[in-house]
Amino acid sequence: MNFTGSLALALLLVFSSYHIQAQFVPSKYEVGINVGTLVYQGDLSASALGYTRALQPAVQIWGSRSFDDYISLRASLLRGAIHADESTYTSPLWRSHRGFNFSSSVTEFSVMLQWDLLGKTYREGMRRLSPYFFAGAGFSVLNVKRNWSKFDLVYFGAKSSAAVGLGIDTLHKTPSIVPVIPLGAGLRYMVSNHIYVNLEGTYRLTTSDYIDGFKYAGNPNRNDHYYGLSLGASYRFGNNKSACPKVPL
Repeated sequence: MNFTGSLALALLLVFSSYHIQAQFVPSKYEVGINVGTLVYQGDLSASALGYTRALQPAVQIWGSRSFDDYISLRASLLRGAIHADESTYTSPLWRSHRGFNFSSSVTEFSVMLQWDLLGKTYREGMRRLSPYFFAGAGFSVLNVKRNWSKFDLVYFGAKSSAAVGLGIDTLHKTPSIVPVIPLGAGLRYMVSNHIYVNLEGTYRLTTSDYIDGFKYAGNPNRNDHYYGLSLGASYRFGNNKSACPKVPL
């Protein structure tokens, strides 16, 4: 072997040894923050998508621990708000005559199991885009403020189901704590060994029809729900572990 060939082989061995010695070792722990909005779905919404007018910001911070490349446990704290105002609708006409509105802050605590469908990406050169799904349980602390001052009693009549139902609802306290079941999916993109960005949506199933403050004046057979859409970033702990490669004898 000539000098050039020997030099090339030596450089290749050094380069390979460097990658072996400086391999990134991920931690089991990751922290992140997401920013987005919450959308209310219930009796005061005329659209199946929920009340999407004048959306307000929501912020979520979270931390997770991985059990393997696919399954992790995630705990999160979210702060946002939901609201609806029927007087903003022009159709159907009865909504503007009913004129119910409400607003509530939302402080949500939840714990979820997350499944990364293709496994988490740890090292440069590996798959960068990965979908994930999650489900769990938690509770939301609410501060519901309802208003029925625009209710048109002449239009509905004193013996209508809306008027009778409103009378019942005004005697019922609004909930301050509501159990929730968050279900969601997202996409995460690996920027570097430590940094990821994500896009996700989360739907919350609830057991209450009084999140908007009204039940019998609306549809008493359907609970209120809300969902969130957000963009976020996360940091995965880890370090470059140096170790001398073993030389077979």
